[in-house]
Amino acid sequence: MRKLWVVGLLFCTAAFVIPAVSLADSEQAEDQVSFQVEVGRDVENDLVTAILNVTAEALKPAKLADTINSTMTWALEQTRANQKVKSRSGAYQTYPVYEDKKIVRWRGRQELQLESQDVDQLSELVGTLQSRLQMQSLQFSVSPDKRRQVEDTLIEQALAAYQQRAEIIRKSLGAQGYKLLEVNIHTAGKDRPIPIVRAEAVSMMSRSNVSQPAMEQGTSRVNVQASGKIRLLRD
Repeated sequence: MRKLWVVGLLFCTAAFVIPAVSLADSEQAEDQVSFQVEVGRDVENDLVTAILNVTAEALKPAKLADTINSTMTWALEQTRANQKVKSRSGAYQTYPVYEDKKIVRWRGRQELQLESQDVDQLSELVGTLQSRLQMQSLQFSVSPDKRRQVEDTLIEQALAAYQQRAEIIRKSLGAQGYKLLEVNIHTAGKDRPIPIVRAEAVSMMSRSNVSQPAMEQGTSRVNVQASGKIRLLRD
């Protein structure tokens, strides 16, 4: 009987303590508020990336490879002469073309990516390369260094806005103060693709003289979010 009485006492004690802890947690949770703020800025693009490609067909794979390789070698020679434009070769694909389940010829394609902060230099180089390569895409963006500088400024603004919002919440809910529990910083941006204005979209492989594509740098949006949680202080 004595052992049963001891066990019963321990059970009753545990049953009494657990609801008390849960109630304290509940009260703290009721005074917690999660929210976020966002600040942003339109930033002038200072980096342009162009992707061109060489596409060819031939009856034999060796002839196809020779055509693509010689064209890409010529293109890389043109880009190396310009110190303000970075270049690198991209994806290289070769595949057969079938007719009546038989291979009748081979088709291949290789990409060339150009990158520069000098729009005029890149535009001039693209005009030269388009005599033998085709323009695939053109993208303006904010350079990493410039984006980092803008984000540093926006982080300060976001944190100030977060504190201001916390103060509004405190006053609105009748608290005497607040305690900062956590803050998370999120950086994001959206580069806006810029079309190749007034440039022909057709193949320019057979043209010997190609005009430079007209380019407009435009802007990109750089955003910073501050999200987190505060605890309202009642006493």
